Amino acid sequence: MQNQICNMFDRISPTYDRVNHILSFGLDLWWRKKAVSFLPQNKSLRLLDLATGTGDQLLAVFKKLPIEEAIGLDFAKEMLEIGQKKIDKTSWSQKCHLVVGNATSIPYPEDNFDAITISFGIRNVSDTPLCLREMYRVLKKNGRAVILEFSLPKNRFLLSFHLFYLRKIVPFLGGLFSKQRSAYAYLNTTIESYPSGDAFLTFMTQAGFKNVFAHPLTFGIVTLYVGEK
Repeated sequence: MQNQICNMFDRISPTYDRVNHILSFGLDLWWRKKAVSFLPQNKSLRLLDLATGTGDQLLAVFKKLPIEEAIGLDFAKEMLEIGQKKIDKTSWSQKCHLVVGNATSIPYPEDNFDAITISFGIRNVSDTPLCLREMYRVLKKNGRAVILEFSLPKNRFLLSFHLFYLRKIVPFLGGLFSKQRSAYAYLNTTIESYPSGDAFLTFMTQAGFKNVFAHPLTFGIVTLYVGEK
């Protein structure tokens, strides 16, 4: 299954950024900036960004915070190739390294990072609790995890509209621009079935995180989850 998901992301990589911006009406960039505001603000960070894809979360972090070193990890090589081209155009490319790897088996020792981010990627891993335990393992004491993920609004009217958008509009537009309709149908099914809110916070607590909380964005169609080691 993980190989299928990896291949799917490689197939949509050429149009990934463009389609994200279109389907979210540009809000994806704001969501990523919002995630940065929940990272530690008072020191130069050693940062790990999981499911980094084409590097948009890394770009958002470097624009706002002092970074000692950042590592972006993803299992989709073609996504990373696009991300590397974007990073190479920046002034901080020497501080940022993209690595092929799996978020359920992070190839770094424990107590290694001040902060970890993962944006719109944790629902795609094969084992969410294992991924969270790995994040906890490689964080330093008092380190912080910031997880950005799609969720469903609680308001019934907004939920009905949002489900219609996910089930009908997203596969149509995603397929139109990427020629990979099935990838955007997959997006819908994972968003609807993936644990969110208190259920996800329970996963974080079971992995060892403290001071966990959820911060809904844009009427709850996206949620930020934060926890500390």
